[in-house]
Amino acid sequence: MNRSMRVLLFALLGWLMTVSGAAAATPQEIVGAEALEQLRGKTVLLAGATGNNGSAVREQLTELGVRVRAMSRNGDKARKKFGDNHDWVSADVTEPATLPAVLDGVDVVIWAVATARPWGGNRPEMIDYQGVINVADAAKAAGAQRMVMITSSVSGKEDHFLNWIGDMLIWKAKGEQAVMESGLEYVVVGPAGINFEAGGRAPIKMVPRADYVPGQRVTSGDLASVVIAAAALPEAANRVFSVSNGEGAPILNWQRQFAELPAK
Repeated sequence: MNRSMRVLLFALLGWLMTVSGAAAATPQEIVGAEALEQLRGKTVLLAGATGNNGSAVREQLTELGVRVRAMSRNGDKARKKFGDNHDWVSADVTEPATLPAVLDGVDVVIWAVATARPWGGNRPEMIDYQGVINVADAAKAAGAQRMVMITSSVSGKEDHFLNWIGDMLIWKAKGEQAVMESGLEYVVVGPAGINFEAGGRAPIKMVPRADYVPGQRVTSGDLASVVIAAAALPEAANRVFSVSNGEGAPILNWQRQFAELPAK
């Protein structure tokens, strides 16, 4: 089946689900056949694989049969806690020397690392900025193609309460800019407020981040699906956007929105 036929099929399925009020779509249906085909045979490094967002992405990648290298500061500890059905590796984004080994042979990096510590070695400057630079540099040196970042829909906002945590949004924006200048293909995903629930129950909406309206929500399941599709689809390259859920039934051809977003 060629690409045009797949797009037409997903559009038809999306319409049928909308008019029929069908139940939740599966991750396979939401991510889409084209993205899964693009990921076939590729290795994805998931940095921050034990966090809330990282866990949602990790579990969905595994369910979809995508080869995921799950990175944690202590891979053995993570394996005992979350199970050994992932390729757990140990590395620390603040220690560049630990990164080359885990990035060897990686095609795509997904950044799901987060910190809420306002000071010390895990403050935003060290994680959201220097840590991002360390991973991007190592990814580029290893020959990776793309880096997908889960950041914030309000990155760079100077008058936001999240900056009480060590200027978090300021450092997030600087980290994003560093990846944009790294020479890697990049995708910067800013989720709306996250409901930690399964996805596939509502439409996925993506808008340029400048158009984000506070108060919107997205499920962690749909966020994971967007991140996985963004890791694969050519038209997602060099996009920066916010993602949220709309009202109604899920629409399966939501991926067309990547091409409609402005490229940086």
